[in-house]
Order: sequence, then structure tokens, then C-alpha cells
Amino acid sequence: MQNLSITVGVAQRPGTEPPCADSWDVQWRGQRVTATVLDGAGHAPDTVRYVQAAAPVITMIGMEHGGLAGLMTAGQMAAAHDTYLHASAVYAAAEPGQPVTIHWIGDCRAYGWDGTELRQYSTDQTMGEYLRRHGGVAVDLIEHHDAWARLGLAQASASTCREATIPPGIPLVLLVSDGVSDHVPDMERVVTEHATDPQALADALVAAAEPDDDGYRDDATVIVLKTST
Repeated sequence: MQNLSITVGVAQRPGTEPPCADSWDVQWRGQRVTATVLDGAGHAPDTVRYVQAAAPVITMIGMEHGGLAGLMTAGQMAAAHDTYLHASAVYAAAEPGQPVTIHWIGDCRAYGWDGTELRQYSTDQTMGEYLRRHGGVAVDLIEHHDAWARLGLAQASASTCREATIPPGIPLVLLVSDGVSDHVPDMERVVTEHATDPQALADALVAAAEPDDDGYRDDATVIVLKTST
């Protein structure tokens, strides 16, 4: 049996509007690793404080009790603030030779790369994706609503959070905020070029994030989990 190990790469690049409202955390216990990326809506001080506090809660609760418990616990923390806070989150639990379990709410994403193809394993919980799945709506209207997240951590529950499994044969798993998924034109090319080095890949992805048509570039955060012999 091969001896497998997991290597982690993390990178973050603030957007054009400060302060950065993305956050991330990675937790190790033996060879098991839990990781999460959060994306807060807006840049208010309460939002920034919340996402920074919530990230380690998700990974540490998730380590023992699973991703759903981590997301729900962090979601309850949103009620501690005077104003409504919205944040999306994606979580992964990985162990060498085992499937990677992901949980998410909102529009942070999880991808897997099999050596040839980059596949999205999460499904955005946005109004655009809702309209896309139900059909009969103009494409431009769907794309306009892709930025409208229907759910966030404040609504995290057993019925609102989603779960998927990435097979153990997938060597690379990526957790990203939408500053990467929406602002990097060709993610698959970047992944292919830097697949052997998770830190170089994480750095390259956030560096590749481009401004939109209005000159705005969102906060970009990525965690790369690489399984290797």
C-alpha cells in the first residue's frame, strides 16, 4: 500500500475595495486536515470580524463533529451582531487515501482536478443557479442573478447546507471564494501549469484574478489540498 500524504497551499489577495472580507483556516489532527474558505458580503467592520472569527470555528468543530456542525455553529455566531451579516462558506475534510467530504452554503466553491479536467463539485446557492436549473429564463437575466446568494451562514441548517464527496483518486481539491471563480478567466490552465506545487498553484490563482468591466476586483482566497505519495 502506498504511503500517501496531504500538502496544503493557501493564498489570499485583497480586492480593490478594502478591507478584505474573505477569510480561511486550516486545522490538522494527525494526518487529517479540515479547511474552510469564507466570503463575507460587503466590507463592513462587523462582517470582517465575523468571517475572521468563524473560519477556525468551522474547521475545529468540523474536525470532531463534521462540516455540517461546523457551518451551523459558525452560522449561529452571526446573531451576535446588531446588523444582518451574510457570508458564504465552503469546508473540506481530507485524509490520505480517503474521499474528501465537502460542505458548503452560498457561492464559495469546491473543485477537484483529476490530472486532466477541473470539475466543480459544489453547486452555487444563488438565484442565478436556481433560475438556470428551472429553465425558461433568458440567459442574460440568469447571469445577472448569479451574484445574488440565496443562502448564507446565518441560515445554516441541516436542510440548507449542502454536502458532496470527492473520490480518493482526485489528487487536487480546491476551495475558493468567488473572487477566484469569477475573476480568473481560465482556472483549468492555471491548475494544469502548477499542479505539482500546491502553494505555487494557490499563489498563481489569486495573482490571475482580473478586474471586471467596471474595474472592480473582488477579494480572492484559495486553499489547495494535494494528495501525493
